[in-house]
Amino acid sequence: MKLLYVVAKSEYFLSHRFSLCLQAQSSGFDVAVATTEFSKKNKSKIADINTFLVRFKRGSLNPFIEIKTIFDLLIALRKFRPSLVHNVALKPALYGAAIARFCGIPSVNAINGFGYIFTSRHIKARFLRPFVKFALKFILNHSSVTVLVQNQQDFESCKRLLPKSELYLVLGSGVDAKTFYPVVSQGIFTFTLVARMLWSKGVGGFVEAAENFVKNNPSVKVRFLLVGDPDPENPESIPLAILKKWHQEGVVEWLGHEDNIQHVYSQTHVAVLPSYREGLPKSLIEAMACGLPIITTDAIGCGDIVHDGNGIKVPVQNVVALEKAFEKYFFDKKLCEKMGRQGRKESETVYASDVVNRQIIEIYTKILQKI
Repeated sequence: MKLLYVVAKSEYFLSHRFSLCLQAQSSGFDVAVATTEFSKKNKSKIADINTFLVRFKRGSLNPFIEIKTIFDLLIALRKFRPSLVHNVALKPALYGAAIARFCGIPSVNAINGFGYIFTSRHIKARFLRPFVKFALKFILNHSSVTVLVQNQQDFESCKRLLPKSELYLVLGSGVDAKTFYPVVSQGIFTFTLVARMLWSKGVGGFVEAAENFVKNNPSVKVRFLLVGDPDPENPESIPLAILKKWHQEGVVEWLGHEDNIQHVYSQTHVAVLPSYREGLPKSLIEAMACGLPIITTDAIGCGDIVHDGNGIKVPVQNVVALEKAFEKYFFDKKLCEKMGRQGRKESETVYASDVVNRQIIEIYTKILQKI
């Protein structure tokens, strides 16, 4: 049984799908990945996995670039000849599922939230939205196509949009509770936002709420950390000059990209993600595994993760409510500990990588049994 993963970015494959790939491999699948080029330091990690270069460029509308991408995918499928293709994210799903259908191969398509096109108010996003919806329905609405979504709202939307395809709700991409584990921070009380530095992740609101908190509580010691790089391929990316300006002003500290998120969370007391929309936010699941309470929004995907006393939800783009959530945690350490324990418990049961990966591999098996 040959299984090909199609992923728009090699770093994303390693952070979100690598453990699934390894578990599929140990389950008897001959696996390969078609994605962008791996860095030198990451090539050793994938030494036992077949790789195919695909020149994905997220956000591109250049027809020549897109033709090259499609051509790369055709070559990958022709050389590897998979029994099943697993496409991850929107563009790989559209291209990969279309090519798989053309080749008579079933596909699994993980729609991990609907991203920039469905969340942004930019003219480009609003213009593309109806075309992308049409493309999704035209390509994915087929009996040979399986779609995975990460939250209940997306499940209901896809059920209406794609009635012919097989549809499953899978809670994120999982977390390794051994890699991420609780460490009691002894330092200054710290709120941390781990994400790509995009406006749509609520980074601007986090900074404004932090400024208000410091202004309203001038005598307390507190840190606000931003962890992550901007994403030049995304129109929602925050300019580097603004990130540096915030850092220089001293209320928030921008650390840039960090490979060791466990280390970041070991210095953190509360994890924050005031995003406008997500599939299911992996950074918060990792924070929960580290025993941290969370603050997020009631947006699609984000709100799904807060329940049973593991965190606080605030309205989207509501800076006042976000600041109040900061104050609630800062002045109630016992609440932090209680919610952190609950989050850790859920990370070991509901969101564990083994649980999520097993569910997806069972879906693979079910599909292949029909062939």
